Amino acid sequence: MIHLGAQYYRAPFPNRRYWRDDMLRMADAGLNTVQLWVLWGWCEPSPDNFRFDDYDELVSLAGEAGLGVVLSTIAELQPYWIHQQVPGSEMIDHMGNVVISSNRGEGHFGLTPGGCTDHPGVWERMAGFMEEVVVRYREAPNLVGWDAWNELRWNVNADGQVCHCPYTVNRFHSWLDATYGGLEGLNAAWNTRYTGWEQVLPGKFPRSPYTTTMAWENFLTWRATELGLARYDVIKSLDPDHPVTVHGGAPTVLYGMRFPETSLNRGNDWFFADEMDGIGCSSFPTWFHFSDADLAMRIECVRSAARGKKVWLSELQGGRAAHGFAVHDPVQPANQQRWVWTGIGSGADTILFWCWRDEVFGSESAGFGLIGADGLAEPRLAAMRKTASVLKQWETEIEAYRPLLPTVGVYFSPQSYYLYWNQDNHAELPQNALLGYTRALLRNQIPYTIIEEEHLESLEEIDVLFMPRSLVIDAEQAEALAAWVQDGGTLIAESECGAFGRNGLYRYPEDRFLADIAGLAELGRRTLAGNSVSVNIDGLQLNLPASQWITPCQAPEGTVLGSSADGPLFVEVPVGEGRVILCGAYMGDAYFEGSSRADSVYAPYAADFERFISALVRRAEVPLMVQVVEPGGAAAREVHVRVGYSLGRPMVFVFSEHADLVTLQLPEGMLQAGVTELLSGASLPVQQTDDGQRVQVPMSEWGMAVLLGKA
Repeated sequence: MIHLGAQYYRAPFPNRRYWRDDMLRMADAGLNTVQLWVLWGWCEPSPDNFRFDDYDELVSLAGEAGLGVVLSTIAELQPYWIHQQVPGSEMIDHMGNVVISSNRGEGHFGLTPGGCTDHPGVWERMAGFMEEVVVRYREAPNLVGWDAWNELRWNVNADGQVCHCPYTVNRFHSWLDATYGGLEGLNAAWNTRYTGWEQVLPGKFPRSPYTTTMAWENFLTWRATELGLARYDVIKSLDPDHPVTVHGGAPTVLYGMRFPETSLNRGNDWFFADEMDGIGCSSFPTWFHFSDADLAMRIECVRSAARGKKVWLSELQGGRAAHGFAVHDPVQPANQQRWVWTGIGSGADTILFWCWRDEVFGSESAGFGLIGADGLAEPRLAAMRKTASVLKQWETEIEAYRPLLPTVGVYFSPQSYYLYWNQDNHAELPQNALLGYTRALLRNQIPYTIIEEEHLESLEEIDVLFMPRSLVIDAEQAEALAAWVQDGGTLIAESECGAFGRNGLYRYPEDRFLADIAGLAELGRRTLAGNSVSVNIDGLQLNLPASQWITPCQAPEGTVLGSSADGPLFVEVPVGEGRVILCGAYMGDAYFEGSSRADSVYAPYAADFERFISALVRRAEVPLMVQVVEPGGAAAREVHVRVGYSLGRPMVFVFSEHADLVTLQLPEGMLQAGVTELLSGASLPVQQTDDGQRVQVPMSEWGMAVLLGKA
């Protein structure tokens, strides 16, 4: 079933006098689940003195109202006694200063960042708290599952780059030892002459030597991932029967971060999903002004990492945001329901709103409540009831729904993020480059998946792979990519693909993997004149947004699709059964800016970039399941369609905030027996055409529709 619920309790709020009525109101609104934050500092106010009376009552009241319960173990809000019980456990920042912990801005009671979890005494205490919680509630008849780590926070209030304490630095050295097979292996990989591990220093600032700082960033990602997996193991070992997930404030690919936080320092969703039952992320679309398509991209990033496991929308905006005394936009009921169904269309089975009531503490006071005081609470609840009714009516079909697995991929390189962060103080360029390609694919109704560099087994399902700003490629990745291209894959790379190794050392053009497999050697960086580059593909002369520089190349064979004054700029080369297309420019991040801001210098070229992406996918003969016929032109780019199957029947989710009617072109025979629109219950006529089938889809009052092929 779809778990549709709301976060309720961040102790000690809301006040006990609201609890019973709120649980009943949630059930009346169509919700079937409530989430409770179980805070370590609150539950263990003195060592080994656990108090769960409030949670006992809440779990019981939820059960009486017919609500399932998700428990979120907030172990990162530590007890105030932690440093007395575990002396010497304070974090140390990059300048050697002891971190003074304090209350967190949105946490009424509890210390953060608290003790370093690399200190065995801190971890023992933290694990002990989680064990107490699991043993107490694992038999609760209405327990739905566990969120083992909220937004992967571990360094809030650290006020510097952490952690440089002896326990963490020793663990860094142990990780290097295991990664490189000892100091001798590290020296060989890094071209160094270290004679003891104490000489290998963690990265301190951006623009330090790439080698050690990239390794330190990589270690911090691994360390956070290991902490999440350890939390999972504690819970799962005691409760194997309920799903255990974690969620970030954003998907991993959006954690480019700025100093003092390092890129991806909150872990890696792909490695979480290797062992966990699923993963999730938070999303606040109205607060941060991202579109329906941007929300879809976030969810698709999580789905890509989950690889068939559970996808949770762990914090979806419930009501008007609050941040201090600013006034933010209210949450419109139609928008909120599109968010819900966008999640379902991407395969989410748990959707939890943040939150039920307006908050009463700190800078989040007066905000986020699904029933909050922004003037739209009742319309939101009415809309929620309708969604709940549809979910109940079509429960079997929706529960069986699975999104169609994409055959187009976008490459995600954490190592490239580490390189950019070290040079630029952030990794926004590779992050936005990746988002640019995913947005262009989405606007072309081309499903995609994100391919993470350490999980290249996912290439088996992919026919086309885009590699935006993938500057770091190592032998393992190069070998897997080469084999995939040889077997028929189409690889599209941007400038200086593989110009560095994970050791942070630069490779000359002739030493890169594209030179090895395709004979493509770039001639070096040249000044980009203007904000665009030109390409000719399938009879289309396109001007594409471009940033930073261009890198013409030598092309002993292949087809030149576009040139600069210094040589070929876009070259297509056959390799085995597949091909490589090298684009000697950076277009993804330029397009992302140009498609986000009408006043951007890249905006005039955004539509051509979308045409370019579509042409490349068509050129690779990737079958497309759906095309938007009407509305036409630029308006078609604002329609978002997600296709999947349920019990052998096609299910199509259509989202269009502005069009009242959307006409879709579908493959021949896809809707042989006709189609039902689930929100209205209407049967829609299917027109046969020379190219397949067409169906005119009226948009609901929410700006969406859900189609199910008839049995």
